[in-house]
Amino acid sequence: MPDTPDKLDIDAEPTKGFFVEMLTRDIALEQAVLDLVDNSIDGAKGLKGDGDKPFEGMKIALEFSKEKFRIVDNCGGFSSEVARKYAFKFGKPPGSPRTPHSIGQFGVGMKRALFKFGHQFSVRSATKDDAWAVSVQVPAWENQPGWSFPWATFTADEEISQASPGTEIIVSDLRTEVSAKFSTQHFKNAIHGLIKSKHRQFIAGGLEITVNGQHIDATSLYLLVATDTKFRPGIDEYVIEDDSGQEIKVRIVVGVGPSSPREAGWYVVCNGRVVLEADRRPTTGWGVVEEQSNTVAIPNYHNQFSRFRGIVTFDSNDSVRVPWNTTKTDVDQDNPIWQKAFGRMTEMMRPVITFLNELDADIDEHTREHSPLLAYVIKAAAVKSEELTVRSAFTAPARGSLSKELRTVKLQYAKPVDQVEFLMNELAVNTAKAVGEKTFELIYQRMGGK
Repeated sequence: MPDTPDKLDIDAEPTKGFFVEMLTRDIALEQAVLDLVDNSIDGAKGLKGDGDKPFEGMKIALEFSKEKFRIVDNCGGFSSEVARKYAFKFGKPPGSPRTPHSIGQFGVGMKRALFKFGHQFSVRSATKDDAWAVSVQVPAWENQPGWSFPWATFTADEEISQASPGTEIIVSDLRTEVSAKFSTQHFKNAIHGLIKSKHRQFIAGGLEITVNGQHIDATSLYLLVATDTKFRPGIDEYVIEDDSGQEIKVRIVVGVGPSSPREAGWYVVCNGRVVLEADRRPTTGWGVVEEQSNTVAIPNYHNQFSRFRGIVTFDSNDSVRVPWNTTKTDVDQDNPIWQKAFGRMTEMMRPVITFLNELDADIDEHTREHSPLLAYVIKAAAVKSEELTVRSAFTAPARGSLSKELRTVKLQYAKPVDQVEFLMNELAVNTAKAVGEKTFELIYQRMGGK
């Protein structure tokens, strides 16, 4: 039994090398890049204005190659006090400042990305009142006692200064596997596509993002709306209060969009950041029977549902309250906010699925060229989901209620090739389809049809 005070304590402090490896192991390189973009967007949120383009004038530029990674923004920067007390902490300490409706906000994403990318990093940032810089050689830091990072000399330039507040992060001496990925066109395309989809709301709001000099354009989700009000999406908005009394705003939009299997499914958005897109798993209600979900039954996804669009957005002052996982790649299905919203999602989804089944049946009966229901859907106007503001139930015309045009049915049958070719010759037509149509007309007239 130890009898001296210094032997009573057992050292359980982690080694830095082990900590760094564990911190970076379970996140994909693409997600680590997005974490840094999220932090810049949080800065932009603190500066945003009003109107349709609240982020106009704000910029984020990413550059990466086999030698280094760099991200720079003009989104306000953060102070040396925040850097010293909070930003480089591993985790978010109590009392740390929070950006309302944040999507990143320092918790672990920035540090995880810095260590994930390479062995040397520098960060410099300026606000209107302050400027600072940090530079770290990771191998040397790992071998030193303590967990602090050394300050470096801040040098102002055209991009970052107190007159032009923002943040720059540079990582060099890249890990071998990271260097290999950063040098490929495939990775560049992947990052471009992820930012375009995950941050679509901010880009549409005027935020300019470039990847290796290539500008990322805004994209939107469209739903079909008829001018006669017989065909419109379902829209619901409400507030959920969690156990701590915090309010989470929920907005659900369901409807029909242009036929596109790639875009069909549910979109889940938390504080403006897209977490899931075109999701067709049981996670968002597909293939969940009534007994399992305690709600309406929904079939598995099939291409006849390629027009389905569902968007559910969660917004909270505290980003901890919205139902995403820590890497923002999926929803937290155990989150009570998600569980409460899930039932309403499937409830609103069911009439859209019913209508799409009716549309499929109408096409089967009349063919795609002659389906009255499909013709009606195609004529509807495509409207951006964010422009749909009036709460309403999903509304669609009943099958058979649209047109008094002649209804048609498709006939199909098979006959020996030599017999069909004989009739083609006798009837002076060139296709088997024409043989079928001509013989039908002849027998119809012979039987006295009008």
